[in-house]
Amino acid sequence: MFAPNAASAYAKVSNAVLGPRSIEQKAFQQITGLLQAAQSGRQVKTAQLAEAVHKNTQLWTILATDAASEANALPPALRAQIISLAVYSQKTGRAVLRKEAEIEELIEVNRAIMAGLDGDAGSSPQPVKVQ
Repeated sequence: MFAPNAASAYAKVSNAVLGPRSIEQKAFQQITGLLQAAQSGRQVKTAQLAEAVHKNTQLWTILATDAASEANALPPALRAQIISLAVYSQKTGRAVLRKEAEIEELIEVNRAIMAGLDGDAGSSPQPVKVQ
């Protein structure tokens, strides 16, 4: 009975202590970890892969929705890049599930974003071109 209240209280404290950038980085770390776990080993568990790709798609959908919002204070060019990466990640995720793309592509994009959030944008790969 107390768990929902505790979770809610923890979320409020986390938001106040971590800040938006840290929260985004933590979300990327968790989801990238799921993608990596689904990738490791010779046998990929389909359910694990589907869950990891689904959560990655959810994260990118949230980011794209926020970037498209008129209330978003980021520069328009950066907002457009985020939306493009979201489209790329969603499209690639579907291809991964069809076995037409490698999960490593999603992991690389997420790692680049994590590096940027960490202030290490110089070591991140070049932007991904959306087809």
